Amino acid sequence: MESTVNRFIVFAPLLGAIFALAGCSDGIDNSRLRVDVVEDSPREISVGRMPLSPTSAYLRNATAQGLVAFDNEGKVVPALAARWIVTDDDLGYIFRLQKTRWNNGREVRSDEVAAALKTRVAELRGSRFGDELAKIDKILPMTGKVVEIRLKAPIPNLLELLAQPEFGMIHKANGSGPMVAERISGSLQLRNRIDEIDGSIAFDEKRVILAAHAPSRALARFSLGQSDLVLNGRFEHLPLLTATDGNEAGTRFDAVPGLFGLLVTGDGPFLSNSANREAIAMAIDRPRLLTSFGITDWRETLTLAPEALTNREQLPRPSWANQNAQQRKASARSTITAWESANGGVRSLRIAMPRGTGSRILFARIRSDLAAIGLEVERMTYAQDADLVLVDRVADISSPGWYLDQMSCRATPVCSAQADRLLDEARGALTREERIRLWGEAERELIATRNFIPIANPVRWSLVRDGLLGFAQNPRGWHPLQYLGREPT
Repeated sequence: MESTVNRFIVFAPLLGAIFALAGCSDGIDNSRLRVDVVEDSPREISVGRMPLSPTSAYLRNATAQGLVAFDNEGKVVPALAARWIVTDDDLGYIFRLQKTRWNNGREVRSDEVAAALKTRVAELRGSRFGDELAKIDKILPMTGKVVEIRLKAPIPNLLELLAQPEFGMIHKANGSGPMVAERISGSLQLRNRIDEIDGSIAFDEKRVILAAHAPSRALARFSLGQSDLVLNGRFEHLPLLTATDGNEAGTRFDAVPGLFGLLVTGDGPFLSNSANREAIAMAIDRPRLLTSFGITDWRETLTLAPEALTNREQLPRPSWANQNAQQRKASARSTITAWESANGGVRSLRIAMPRGTGSRILFARIRSDLAAIGLEVERMTYAQDADLVLVDRVADISSPGWYLDQMSCRATPVCSAQADRLLDEARGALTREERIRLWGEAERELIATRNFIPIANPVRWSLVRDGLLGFAQNPRGWHPLQYLGREPT
């Protein structure tokens, strides 16, 4: 009886949403697609409010191009820029603009793009991109169709950075496509732009209707045929999938690079000891935890930066990596017992996680693993004080520096000042070899510090209606709206 009640509690929000939604439509019309983006607390869609919500990011990406963009396979492709070259010293990027127009019909000029990009860089200096943007020296219009970015030090992944939706440019309230948005009967609808030879802008007849919904409502709408695509599904929403008819046929998983694990934020006596933090890392039975969610593509991780990441030094895995779960727990238990003998009992550790059924499952597994080594834990929300915080973050760029920056002293009180110094030196390095060496040294420092306990790669999922054109799984978990409803080219 208890398990039946628990299952009802898990699915009650979804069932309530299904009953509240009236009507159902069958099939799919690729000329009029309905896209729902999952947000735990949906807010007004705004391309100017930072940080961008997931839905706002999709809207800005569709209506305000950057110099480059990601395509539906996650590759960097031309956007405002038709092509580009990089100078031999990696300190200059020269972009030749396409012949295109702002939404008001005026032709895009290099001075306007340079001005818009300068403004954007200034606005984003306090964001998660700030450390990289600090290396930009000048942004210059060269001719009517050329823009140059000059750097103080190389930014190896500058193109990936510029393809982020935050770098979509707006000039005097006008974007530059590839789509235009309008509100019709309360719905936010987007259409692809067509630049005519005579300079006018036309629109094709295909429409994408974009909306943000709470997880249970988004899944209920898909189950009832009221949407064609659900984006931005996260691990905490996974159990809700079992209540939809799209669980097997319609679910697409993106195994994305990034961080998924526990960040140490408590600096009390117990967690200030790196051996204790190592014991927690050893105790977590990652394969058992991940199989609780039934995703074959969800892989455990034991290192901060992915082992196969380009430009990452080949660093040794933890010394306990080849031990089985029982051996790891026995060793971790010995560490905890020894610390308690010298210092007294350990208070219950507080772990902050997002709301959602998936979080409850994850917490239950972690609680069981830590109980086996003599530690008690409590689950908290992100708004409450915690000793450990679950981080679930997709990497913006494919660089070891991104992972190291997330663990800096700006991000957590349990950190390594030496790792921060090495990371700063790597930012100013003028050669690839020197940069890789410094990143490697910084990662070694953080391995010794153990201020982050990796569990797995992040996972993102979508629900895709059968027959939808233009959707592709990709390693970024990013699915641009302008490709939807179209045959692959």
